[in-house]
Amino acid sequence: MSSSSTPRTTQPFTRVGGRSRLVGTVVGALAVLGLIASPAVAAKPDPTPPPVVSVSVSTPGLGLDGAVPPVLAKAGDPIDLTLTSSQAFNQDVTFNLGVTVEDGHPDGVLSPNQVTLLATQTEAHATVSYSAVENGVVITPAVGGKGKPISFTPVSSSPFDSLRTLQLANQGTTVFGADTCTTTTPETNCGIAMLPLSFASQRAALSTGATAQQCAGGPCKAGSTVVQFIAALEGYTAQSPATLIFRCDKTQCGNGGVNKFKVYFTYAFSGPLDTVAPACLLKGQANVDPVTGEAVACVDYVNSSRDNAGDTLLYFNFTHDVRGTGY
Repeated sequence: MSSSSTPRTTQPFTRVGGRSRLVGTVVGALAVLGLIASPAVAAKPDPTPPPVVSVSVSTPGLGLDGAVPPVLAKAGDPIDLTLTSSQAFNQDVTFNLGVTVEDGHPDGVLSPNQVTLLATQTEAHATVSYSAVENGVVITPAVGGKGKPISFTPVSSSPFDSLRTLQLANQGTTVFGADTCTTTTPETNCGIAMLPLSFASQRAALSTGATAQQCAGGPCKAGSTVVQFIAALEGYTAQSPATLIFRCDKTQCGNGGVNKFKVYFTYAFSGPLDTVAPACLLKGQANVDPVTGEAVACVDYVNSSRDNAGDTLLYFNFTHDVRGTGY
């Protein structure tokens, strides 16, 4: 028996808002399962970092070698200052030059205390001076002058000592400072360099600075003037050292035996005098490190003495540039 039937037709899916309900369901399920990534959200670009503005200072052309500090100048002497920016500004920018010092209380004035960086330039130069005798002077750039405010990251100069006295000696000199370090010297401490082999650099420098702030183990004694010697020393050994005589005024070192007084020193050109010099084991010689065999600076108490004026003369045997004080 034959029969007729209506051909089956696939019923279209009901469409909602132009989308297949099934497709929407499948897509939603896949999204839940993490098989379809959500549209990426555009990341905001990192803001451009502010330029770095740094200060450096120097006193070039002194003819010295060794642990030479960036600045070797008496209070009031000229100092070369360079201000550098990591990128140029589109306008002239005047920067103030702030000063901090080791003891936290600046007594001096930096002159001039501003420097202008011209538009489109990344470097500016100035000759400045600092008026006071102080240790650890640091110069930091800050926003100054008029105009549109700017943002930048400041970088300070390396610390330097503003000196009380400074002497330079030419190559070939073997005794240095004897004419200025005497019983009439106004500083509590001063130095006389005894250099039997002279020095290899074009010049040597001998200076006195401000009172030392930190000695090994704690604060230095009030009035302990820093003495500094700089030169390229060659040929000196523990058996044949150079000698720096620390003259300590009788007001500071006039009582008790000479061997009760100490030398505090460092080989660094700034910062604390963090080492106490041991006593020399042999007269006229430096000590020897038993491990490395290198010379070790020491105080020769056999040669040390007190002069007719009552000042104490501490004989410090060494082979490298040194900063120190004796009391």
